[in-house]
Amino acid sequence: MWKKKLVWKNHGRKSRLIGIAGTGNGVGCTHFSIMLLNYLAGFLRRRAVLLEWNGSGDFARLEEVCNGSCGEEKLFCVLDAAYYKNAGQGELADAYEKGYEDILIDFGNMEEGDWKEFLRCEMQFIIGSFSEWQQECFREFELTRQPVKRKSWVSLAVFGSEETRKEFLRRYRLKVERIPFSADAFSVTTECRDFFDILLEKNGYQE
Repeated sequence: MWKKKLVWKNHGRKSRLIGIAGTGNGVGCTHFSIMLLNYLAGFLRRRAVLLEWNGSGDFARLEEVCNGSCGEEKLFCVLDAAYYKNAGQGELADAYEKGYEDILIDFGNMEEGDWKEFLRCEMQFIIGSFSEWQQECFREFELTRQPVKRKSWVSLAVFGSEETRKEFLRRYRLKVERIPFSADAFSVTTECRDFFDILLEKNGYQE
């Protein structure tokens, strides 16, 4: 087991571990992970990598579509960013060894994922949805997972109305940030750039 806030020093820098998980299937967890990765790698010009820490197999399909084939190596690149498909502890250790500044982990559906490993991350993002068929799952996840003390993760949602977001805050005291809609997760729009600038600054991210 790797330790909390494991650090790999690289010329005075350290690797930052960022966990992303969803409250269910189809809430946009992987889409958000790729958006954040491309903001860090493409816009901030950081050495960033995203690990597929779930059994979806999406990254193999991603490599096939973007690069024209799916190789045997787990590590591959698309544009300015790196990805590990079907990743685990070995790939995490390899990412530290390679000196990536930002290591993102896509845990997928947290009901099927590793909650303890998610909580080990220095920054934690939970992705939910306000869609009518998913908002109850979002609410139950937040209320049952949240500890007595202040929760350690940031809650986000892309689907659903602004009125529903405000109702969550009023009724359940659940603060949820709205993710700007982005049809292309690889393209950092001005709106997405401003969103991530504010989101990461509020949560103590420093280059």
